Amino acid sequence: MPKTKPKKTELARFKALNDLGYSPNAIAKRTDRDPKTIRKYLNSEAINDPNIKIIVQKIKDAELNDLLLLNQKARSNLHKRFDEGSPNVIESTAVMDRTFNQTRLLQNQATQNIDIKSINQHYADTIKSIQERIAKLKEEERDNKE
Repeated sequence: MPKTKPKKTELARFKALNDLGYSPNAIAKRTDRDPKTIRKYLNSEAINDPNIKIIVQKIKDAELNDLLLLNQKARSNLHKRFDEGSPNVIESTAVMDRTFNQTRLLQNQATQNIDIKSINQHYADTIKSIQERIAKLKEEERDNKE
């Protein structure tokens, strides 16, 4: 394990992982640091540095985008399995649930009541947007071939 002081990018990673719900022990395993070091810096003023906050936000934004994409893929896979009559939907449901919960953590909405209708509408809108983009790309591809 490194004995050096963490750089700002590493501190930002500690904070982002912590905001995602990872414990100091889990963060330590991922970053090859001692859990005491993780706790020390998560509880220090160093974590409030404006530059670190900017890096944390970039990490969170990237993670949020990944989580939303994974959630959409899991939902699509779940629908596909139901349509095919496949009984094993547990894996997709588990991915969807985990990404949903991590997304709510990142958006600071973990304790808010859930409005299922608005969530379903959000996913429907997102899927429609993706389908429109795919159709546009296919159309552009056809135009380029001609």
